[in-house]
Amino acid sequence: MDSYIICGSRRYEHANFNKLVDSFDVIVRHNMLLPDNNYGKRDATRQILNGHIYENYTKNLPPLKWRPNYHKEFGIPEDHIDAFYEHLKKDNVIFQNFAGNNTELMKSILRKHGINHKITKCVRCGFAYMADCMHKGIKPFLIGLSLQKRDQLNKQYTRKDGTGYHHDVASEIDLIKKLHSADLVDATFCAIKDTTSMEIDSSLLTPTITSLNIIKRFIE
Repeated sequence: MDSYIICGSRRYEHANFNKLVDSFDVIVRHNMLLPDNNYGKRDATRQILNGHIYENYTKNLPPLKWRPNYHKEFGIPEDHIDAFYEHLKKDNVIFQNFAGNNTELMKSILRKHGINHKITKCVRCGFAYMADCMHKGIKPFLIGLSLQKRDQLNKQYTRKDGTGYHHDVASEIDLIKKLHSADLVDATFCAIKDTTSMEIDSSLLTPTITSLNIIKRFIE
C-alpha cells in the first residue's frame, strides 16, 4: 500500500525535510508550496489549492493578475509567484480543489468515529485531502502543520498576520491532535523541533513508533 504524506508550510531554520518527504510514495502539497521549499524536492503527486488560487488556475490568469494581491497580502516574493505559475503547467501533478475544503466531510468523519470536536468555520485547504484520505481508509502522515498557535506566524506562504480570518486556527490545532490520538492520521512529524537532530516535542502529542523509526533514517 502506498504511503501518503501531507505537507503544511511551517518555516524551519534548521530542520530539513527534503529526504524524509521524498521517501513517501504520495506527496501532497498545498497552494504555492513548491518543490525544494524544505518539503521534498520531488514534484507533488497532488497540489491542493484553495478556492481563489484554483479559480486563477482554471482561468489560466497570468502572474500579472496574481502578483499585487499575493505579494502585498501574503508577502510572497514575485519571483516565487512566477515560479508557481510555471509549476501549474506541469502535467505530472494533479491540481485539485475540494468544495468547502471538505469541511462537511470532516464533520461526518468526526461523527463516525465519535470524536468530540465542534467545527464552526470552514477548515483550511490543508485539511481537505486529509479528510479525503480518512474517508477512503488511508492513514496519512502529516508534516509542517502547526501544533501551537504561535507557529501560525511562522509560515512560508500565508497571511502576514497569520490569522486566517475565515478559519479557526486554535480549533484546527486541537483537531489535528484529536485525529492523531484516534489513530486516523499520524502527526508525529508536526512535533519535530527546529533542530538538525529532528527531536520530537512529546509535550505536543504522543509520537508513534512508526514515525520515530522513519525519523531515525534521516537524522543528520
